[in-house]
Amino acid sequence: MTNRILGTVVLFLLTAVASAEGPADAEHLKFFESKVRPLLASKCVQCHGADKQKGELRLDSLAGMLQGGESGAAIVPGKPEESLLIEAINYESFEMPPKGQLNKDSIDLLTRWVKMGAPWPEAEAGLIRSSEKTFTDEDRSWWAIQPVGLPAVPDAGAGWARNEIDRFVARKLSEAGLQPAPEADRHELVRRAYFDLHGLPPTPAQVEAFVNDTRPGAWQRLIQDLMESPRYGERWAQHWLDVVRFAESDGYNEDAFRPGAGQFRDYVVRSFNDDKPFRQLIREHLAGDEIAPDDPDVFIGAAYLRHGVYEWNQRNARMHWDIIINDMTRVTGEAFLGIGIGCAQCHDHKFDPILQKDYYGLQAFLSSVAWPMDRPLATPEEIAAHRQKQQAWEEATQAIRDELHDLEKDAFNGNQKYTVGQFPPDIQEIYYKPEAEKTTFDKQLSYLVQRQADRAAQNLDYAKSLSGKPEKLKRYEELTAELKKFDAMKPAPLPNAFIGTDIGPEPAPTYLLTRTTKEAVEPSFLALLGGDPPKVTPTETTTGRRTALANWIARDDNPLSTRVIVNRVWQHHFGKGIVPTPNDFGTLGEAPSHPELLDWMTRRFVEGGWKIKPLHALIMDSAAYRQTARREPSAAENQADPTNRLLWRFPPQRLDAEEVRDAMLAVSGEIKQREGGSSESGSAPCRSIYVKKMRNRPDEMLGGFDAPLGFESAADRIATTTPIQSLLLVNGKWSLDRSRAFAKRLLADKQKLEPDGVRAAYQLAYGRDATDDEVKEALAFVDEQMLKISGSAETPSIAEDKFPGETGLRPVAQHFGAVKDFKLGQKTLWIQPDSRFERLHVQKAADPGDQFTVEAIVNLDRIYADASVNTLLSRWNGGTKTDGWNIGVTSAKSAYHPQNFIVQLVGRTFQDEPAYEVVAS
Repeated sequence: MTNRILGTVVLFLLTAVASAEGPADAEHLKFFESKVRPLLASKCVQCHGADKQKGELRLDSLAGMLQGGESGAAIVPGKPEESLLIEAINYESFEMPPKGQLNKDSIDLLTRWVKMGAPWPEAEAGLIRSSEKTFTDEDRSWWAIQPVGLPAVPDAGAGWARNEIDRFVARKLSEAGLQPAPEADRHELVRRAYFDLHGLPPTPAQVEAFVNDTRPGAWQRLIQDLMESPRYGERWAQHWLDVVRFAESDGYNEDAFRPGAGQFRDYVVRSFNDDKPFRQLIREHLAGDEIAPDDPDVFIGAAYLRHGVYEWNQRNARMHWDIIINDMTRVTGEAFLGIGIGCAQCHDHKFDPILQKDYYGLQAFLSSVAWPMDRPLATPEEIAAHRQKQQAWEEATQAIRDELHDLEKDAFNGNQKYTVGQFPPDIQEIYYKPEAEKTTFDKQLSYLVQRQADRAAQNLDYAKSLSGKPEKLKRYEELTAELKKFDAMKPAPLPNAFIGTDIGPEPAPTYLLTRTTKEAVEPSFLALLGGDPPKVTPTETTTGRRTALANWIARDDNPLSTRVIVNRVWQHHFGKGIVPTPNDFGTLGEAPSHPELLDWMTRRFVEGGWKIKPLHALIMDSAAYRQTARREPSAAENQADPTNRLLWRFPPQRLDAEEVRDAMLAVSGEIKQREGGSSESGSAPCRSIYVKKMRNRPDEMLGGFDAPLGFESAADRIATTTPIQSLLLVNGKWSLDRSRAFAKRLLADKQKLEPDGVRAAYQLAYGRDATDDEVKEALAFVDEQMLKISGSAETPSIAEDKFPGETGLRPVAQHFGAVKDFKLGQKTLWIQPDSRFERLHVQKAADPGDQFTVEAIVNLDRIYADASVNTLLSRWNGGTKTDGWNIGVTSAKSAYHPQNFIVQLVGRTFQDEPAYEVVAS
């Protein structure tokens, strides 16, 4: 009876906290997870946890704290001054921890946490792992490591369910007393399907074709057609590229461009278009160079190993390599297994059953990797053909090159000596070792040195190094010219494969270090999953370890990798995964909303050969997917499921950065479709996946709308709402250019926007008809804007451009009168035609920095007392015969506009007469 009463009291206390404080918000939970939980795990749980409860007190759960021990409850949420725990850590009554008081920062953290109301994740069991290297029954019951089951399909959803997915969804809805939303209309569905599978809006013709297709199976045919298009691979490759932190630059301060990185992007696009089994993609990412060393279409997958950041001038080679290999280890755990294994780098995972030894066992599979600079992206036949031509050129030019080498060697050797000399002495010693004496780890460190040495050599000016030796310089120039005559013989270089591969067949050692020990660790899988040790078969050039890892991750019975990819696919259809934390299936992540459905789909996915396209078809043909998103939540729905985790309607979703940019190009009619190839700048009309992805210098549009930078695995896009986004859309140069192109597309050969043009705009932009009110509002808005630029507005529009000339809006002579000595097409600053200032032009090209926006707050006490203009910015020397402009503030005695922010323009009329004009604010 006592136990039952005690349990009831604890339950009441928990309920009271929840009702008094309300659900913990995201910021409070983040504070708990990042600050408080690690502190409890490291300082309290060893004596007050699952294995040991001094004073009958447990501090590994909120329930344990509220229940308390021999002296009563440990905390009173919201009242640190009444909490025994806070007294104890301050050494006011008890003294905890007994071996030494916590520092002030730690005490302040715990005090602040209690004052917040002791926020703790509601859905979590609440236990914090101790540091003991044992697994509890609770550890072994962790849902994510259980074998994927084959749950019975519920008998639910009669009259609504279209497939098995719906029956699982219907059961959850029924248990919560909720009903699904009606099916979306065809306009809503077709737009949803195009953005989901292509990341692009459908054209009016595509919308019409689907809406009017009354044959059975129209929806299924649409899905299949979309998946057969090359646009499908471009869209779904982007999701995966986010996960593997793909970027085309090194990161750090220089952020150098990586010319070969795009090879991996194109490979991923092809793989999704071909519906390559995902287990094969895993194997190629981790060990493509081992499983198919002669097939560039396969081994380019090992570029996955090369996406980490790289600092080209980092001299601490040991630390630099640690950063590279730890990044590779962490991302492998997150991307393929959905576990935050990085927490176990320094100690056993505090919350998940992952040992520190697990972390280094995984790292041991990867520890021998390097980034080769001379691996051709070619077949053996292509390499042999190239080598034959290269050999012929080398034989023909041997004497010339030998003499050139003699002239260059002093500068080259001095440069190399200086570059290597920048590294610490121990690294220099390793670098200069004979190759036969170097260990695998020595070779990896030497490789980092060699990269910097090679880069320095590329920038050498050998002619300049011989400038003090006229005879040698003359001979050098003669030899260089002679060598150039053989260029026609020399084959074009084969592209280098941007991949990672082992530095040799001998594995680099992996160590688990503590303060007092150094333990060698062999490759191993997660201890909690058990199973046989990995079977490693070395090749002639690699350790074979990565193949063993890839085969284990890609096993049909791996409970993590299989569930993780199915969850990712679901996430990108519904906006949130069944497990809402797609990179963290551990206790710090959220529990699945429909665990049986996840397992049922996973079994079907594995039995279908790990193919993703059939999974799309299954999900998109469900009634759950086909619900409308336009249903407003009722009070009951807001109460029972305010975040729509149970899917009582289709979740409304924001377009991501690439969808925003690509849709604007598509609607304006400018998008240029292509398949693969070199990356382009953001100003090019290509799809966003082909825009250069620079980590520290992202494209303005993509960066502004939260495209990930590529520094870490990004399984879920952050969705922000910022003023910059509004400015980019309304006033950004790129957006305005798309608007102009859209306007030209709508007007075509018409002089004025007509009602049909407004309707066409709505069809192109929104995939639907405009209402009569929308047509009227649009036409009224356009008329208002035309009035503003027709001359009735006081303030003219100024633009820098090439004058339109005879092929422009109207002949120059008709508009401006006879033109004297004016060169059409010359770069000029001119006033917008049809304004009252139209006849003045300033024949002055823009100087660097001339594109700017000015906001001024003027202290009127500081302006000139006479009629002069206070100059703020100027490109004018003050002469009446020199073209230019001046921005300033007029004085109180100005005869024009006293105390006004103005632009002065000095130029000539189109009849070549001097003229001066002022534009007032």
